[in-house]
Amino acid sequence: MSIEITTLDGTVREQWDKYVSRSPHGTIFHRYAALKAQEDCSNTSLHPLVGYKGEEPIGVFPVFSAQRGPFTFAFSPPYELHVPNLGPALLNMQKLKQRKREKRHRRFIDGCLEWITTELETSYVSIRTGWRYDDLRPFTWNEFDVQPSYTYVIDLETDEDELLERFSSTTRKTVRNNLDEEYAVTTGGREAVEWIMERVRERYHHQEKTATISTGFVVDLYDRLPEGTVRPYILSVDGEPVTGTILLEDDGIAHRWQGGAKPDVDLPANELLEWHMLTDAMERGIREYEMVDANEPRINKWKAKFAPDVRTYFTMKRSGPGVEAAVQLYLRLRDQSELVTKLAPGR
Repeated sequence: MSIEITTLDGTVREQWDKYVSRSPHGTIFHRYAALKAQEDCSNTSLHPLVGYKGEEPIGVFPVFSAQRGPFTFAFSPPYELHVPNLGPALLNMQKLKQRKREKRHRRFIDGCLEWITTELETSYVSIRTGWRYDDLRPFTWNEFDVQPSYTYVIDLETDEDELLERFSSTTRKTVRNNLDEEYAVTTGGREAVEWIMERVRERYHHQEKTATISTGFVVDLYDRLPEGTVRPYILSVDGEPVTGTILLEDDGIAHRWQGGAKPDVDLPANELLEWHMLTDAMERGIREYEMVDANEPRINKWKAKFAPDVRTYFTMKRSGPGVEAAVQLYLRLRDQSELVTKLAPGR
């Protein structure tokens, strides 16, 4: 029996989320509400692909398309939103023997890629998977260029004393020696999200970089996703916020996503905030805590102090002849009207 690839519309969004929750590869960003936020904030069109063998779902694959001049781009996730991973999420595979599992997996990916090519007539496809999706062969067999990237994950199935003992000796002493200082750690609402994202933009400005992530996108996620999914943590001294981080949480996994301001206080505020986020997550039964991204040596030095494990995820790209220059232009330009003008035929 062949694999049927179809799309689910918004009227069956609960069914989509059930599929996501059953998949070992499903993430917060696979949730239908998160997908709609990505669509609305990236000026793209969402295509929530589902594969069925008979009536049995075998995978979901959210794809976003964008028409830019003569070219059609397909993304999962869309660019510019700093969504760490997306791509396919498989279902009902664990019970199968290896041969049948590989066959079904390949047919699902082949079917999705054929749908993308046929229905969207794409010039360029970019996919970035999560660190729990580790069989990339169906993409290499479809002539994708596959590149590894890295992230950090902390195992929280332990107790606080053991967790602290894993830290570097300097970080361990820093946390222990400052826990009784005068400060407060709280989780806030939309205003807290906006305050943290403003600090993120300031950090990018000081580094002479462009902060492409939209505050509106993060606020949109906070508004659309269930309460407790987007947790804006803020550490305050004397009632004034000094640093903060956006923590995402779903199905036993927490993701330390946006934040990391340099506070102007005589206190190791970021180390203390990290400790409180870790221990709070443990109390809520979180099993794994991802310190999103381990690809920048300068930032890795700080994250590695907390003794995380390295995990690998992959970015896969495929483009048609002569498209790469247009792709690079797409990545550089943020003004969509300018982008359309420069990619228009005859220019």
